[in-house]
This record gives sequence, structure tokens and C-alpha cells, in this order.
Amino acid sequence: MSDLDQVKSINARQIKLLQESGISTAEALAMSPNNIVSEIDGLGDKTAKKLIWNARNALGMTEFTTADDIDENTEYITTGSSGLNKILGGGFQTGKLTEVYGPFKSGKTNLAHTIAVTIQLPKKQGGLSSAVAYIDTENTFAKEKIKRIAKRFGLDPKKVLSQIFHARIYSSDHQMQMIQKAETLCKTRNVRLIVVDSLMALMRAEYVGIGMLARRQGVLNNMIHGLSRIAETYNCGILLTNQVSVKMMGMFSGNDAIGGNSDVTLRQSLLNRSPWLPLPCHV
Repeated sequence: MSDLDQVKSINARQIKLLQESGISTAEALAMSPNNIVSEIDGLGDKTAKKLIWNARNALGMTEFTTADDIDENTEYITTGSSGLNKILGGGFQTGKLTEVYGPFKSGKTNLAHTIAVTIQLPKKQGGLSSAVAYIDTENTFAKEKIKRIAKRFGLDPKKVLSQIFHARIYSSDHQMQMIQKAETLCKTRNVRLIVVDSLMALMRAEYVGIGMLARRQGVLNNMIHGLSRIAETYNCGILLTNQVSVKMMGMFSGNDAIGGNSDVTLRQSLLNRSPWLPLPCHV
């Protein structure tokens, strides 16, 4: 990671403003869209563009490289299931977003709890010896479940809980705020996994009706972009759980991830970056 003071022409005041908005490294600044940075009070469009471009120049992001020199630097986190690890190509990947969707009681939250424990395992056992930021939008996080899973993997439950940073979320705006806070934990508390359980629950309740689809898509797009940037900047794994709705297809029906038309941006982002994992009814 490169500190913001490595960016040409940046001053202490600008660094403070960026850090207060969750942009604490040169990498984070370089990957931020201009409209997000320009909205920070005290910067403006012209200054934002200059700082972003200078950050990209400092990090060598304005030069093309041959595909042979690309360093993907992907690491894997065991799911605790050899079969599921195989489906995912080795386990949950870092540097990418992975969405898990399924019907009620299909095991999404249980999987999120399990990954929050297994990432704390040593590398030789399939973990990364790292901490977790758990963004809980449905109040489904359970300490007792974490303790049971920790014992299953031979870990100290108390120590495992101390490495899970939990935030109970009450609105979509609060959800976005804590995603930004999670980035700070990646830098300061060795967080290598961010769990959002679940992605669409609050937006589904707040943005009701077809007239709200465009606004909901904009909020969703900002969240996905922010999480994707964090994943790439810190080589961090992102686990998103999502609910499903029944989609009619002629005489047949099937489960589809919640979001409807507003999920176009989400699907495009995830299809380019991560595996899709629809869960069966029993895990």
C-alpha cells in the first residue's frame, strides 16, 4: 500500500478530507471515480480529477503492460467443505466479489459464519490468519454459532470472536457508510474478508415500486463499485449474500437473486469478477 502523501501536489488538508471519507491510500484514490471524490466538501471537480490522475501516475496505472506480466495474486479461503471448495476452484477467492443467493433457510448466513472463522486458520490449513468485517443488515449474526464453528476447526472461540468486527446495519445509507469504514479496517486491523449479509435486504424495503428502481440501481452501483475497489486494493475477499424471488418462465418457475431490473449493474460487475453460487435448499 502507498500512503496518500506519495501523490504529487497533495496537501495535508486534502489528505485529511480524503481519509475522513474512507479514502486512506493512494491505491484507493486512484481507483475512485471522479464524481465520488469531487463530492467531498472542500475538494471540487477540478481538484478531484488532478489528485486522482496524480495518484494513478504515482502507481504506474497510466502505462500498459503485457498480459504475461499481470500479477493476479489470488489467494483462497477454505469453505470447510472439500466439495464446495472444488466448485469454487479452490475456495473463496481474494480480490474478487462473490455473491451467494438462495431461498430462506438455504444456508447463506451459515456459510458466511463459517468463512468468517476459516479465514482465521493458518495458511497451511486453508485460511489467511486474518480478521473479518461483518456487515449485518438482517440481525442474523450469532456469537454462539461462531463459537461452535470455531470449536469444529480447533480454534479458540474467544480469540475468533475478537477477530470479527461486527456492525449492525439499519438503513442503506448506513450500509454504505460501514462499507467505507470496513476499508479502514483492511488497512489497520488485518481484515482480509468483508461479509455483507445481506446485500439487498434494506434496499428492498426502502426503495419500493417501479418508480424507485433507478435510484436503487444508483445506490447499488455505488456499493458494488466501492466493494470492488476495496477487494482489488487490499486483495480482500468480499462475500455478499442475497435473497431470491420466484421468476416465472412460461409454465415453469425458478429462483432468481433479488434486485430485478436494478440488479443489471450488480450482475455485470459480478460476472466480470467472481463466481456465482446459487445455494441448494440444504447445505
